[in-house]
Amino acid sequence: MQRTSAKLNKFSILLVIGLLIAPFNSQAQELEWSNTRKVKGRTAYARVIGENNSGLYMLRFRNQMLTKNVVIERYRSNLSFAHARNVQLKKARLLYAELQDTGLLFVTAHYDRKGTRNEVRCQWYDQNLDAMGKQRHVLSGGISDFYDKGDFRIRFSNNRKRILIAFTEKSVDDKRILNIHVFNERMDSLASHRYLLNIPYNNFFLTNLMVDNFGNAYFLINEHKFAIRRDRKRDDKSTVYWYNLAQDSLRDYQILDSGKLLRKAIFTMDRQLNKVNLTAFYADEQSPNSDGLFHFHLWPNQPERSPKLVYQEFTDKFKKQLFGDSKSALYEDVKSFDLLRTLPGTDGGITIVAERSSVSNETDIQYINGMPTQTARNIYNFDDVLVISMDSNHQIKWKYLINKSQSSLNDNGYYSSVVIANTRAHLYIMYNDRLRTNGDVLQYKFTSDGKVTYKILVRSDNHYTSIIPSEAKQIAYNRVILPVTKDRKFSLLKLDYIN
Repeated sequence: MQRTSAKLNKFSILLVIGLLIAPFNSQAQELEWSNTRKVKGRTAYARVIGENNSGLYMLRFRNQMLTKNVVIERYRSNLSFAHARNVQLKKARLLYAELQDTGLLFVTAHYDRKGTRNEVRCQWYDQNLDAMGKQRHVLSGGISDFYDKGDFRIRFSNNRKRILIAFTEKSVDDKRILNIHVFNERMDSLASHRYLLNIPYNNFFLTNLMVDNFGNAYFLINEHKFAIRRDRKRDDKSTVYWYNLAQDSLRDYQILDSGKLLRKAIFTMDRQLNKVNLTAFYADEQSPNSDGLFHFHLWPNQPERSPKLVYQEFTDKFKKQLFGDSKSALYEDVKSFDLLRTLPGTDGGITIVAERSSVSNETDIQYINGMPTQTARNIYNFDDVLVISMDSNHQIKWKYLINKSQSSLNDNGYYSSVVIANTRAHLYIMYNDRLRTNGDVLQYKFTSDGKVTYKILVRSDNHYTSIIPSEAKQIAYNRVILPVTKDRKFSLLKLDYIN
């Protein structure tokens, strides 16, 4: 009996310990690595396409114009390498690669010499990376001059079932013609329209575009003349165009006050309220600083409701709370920030992530055999990350500044910047710390009420490890794939979050 009681007491203690540990394990984050592979060629880039039942697909290419040839790679669910296929693009360029349940979709741009037109074609591949059927013609567009390769822009809806392809042409009176094509997930045409815009051809800039789950398309178009002198005002004009698929109509909304500029505006869709958001930093034309946040809201299901326009100024109080109120504060102005991501909340609010970045140029004179030789280098700086969460009335709920400093030479910031992932309960931001030394990979976690924690995601004690932010992708609500360089070899890191 005593032995039995001792065993029961021991079991009870272990059970209590297990119950205490369980909540912490339930919040654990799972990391899974692939084997390292040596990739041939120093200029080989990679891009995560997506994952389905047959595995994870990646795109590998040697030039960022995506011409000549690309390589499709398939990995099994455990990240072991399955096989690869070389796709010869010849004189075409790859516009988009999308993984659907039916297969892998390639959308490419071609030049038709006989018809002197630019074409868009599509090709499907199966799980073995074999072509399914023949390449299919999707659309054609005229050229404005001999060097016009087409300004095709492609967007997918959130549910990946609506595809928007937009491009422009030149009219006989030197105006822009906006072409809108909407397709379903099988690349069957749902709508095709051409709209002549009263905008001079050279003054037109398509800044951003989006398509929703119903096939409605949204465009932000900026119009301004080229300013040769820096002190000359540009007199920008920004317009949001809304193409309504059901009504087959195009509406336009002037959204910018005179003397203002928008910087990297981003469209998002608030699916809870069926509301379109356009968010950007705004500033005076002559100011290098951001004066505040710009918000434009549109309700597609309520066409009788007037759109809402809000300028939210960065006050001195806001800047002091963020950067400090001492005279020696490093940043007294919101300068050089670009929007990276805008995330609609379930309460009608929005969370934005912005990063301070810049590029500087330096030249040196070196004497080789007594002859002066000039060399130039580009310095890429990626610094602080600003996170702001606002409610439906644009009141700031909380804000946080991640202090980081990343600097590199002549690499386009390949290992710099951040990876952003959002799950149902948290926002995650990851980046390489101390790029020039054997730094670690850090991860910040934000809750919806502004609680912040951070940790070392990957240590570089034994292996020099760096994630490649520009090649990473969130492929599910709780899964992120990170391409990684580990001791100059390529690897993949899969992150699975509990919530």
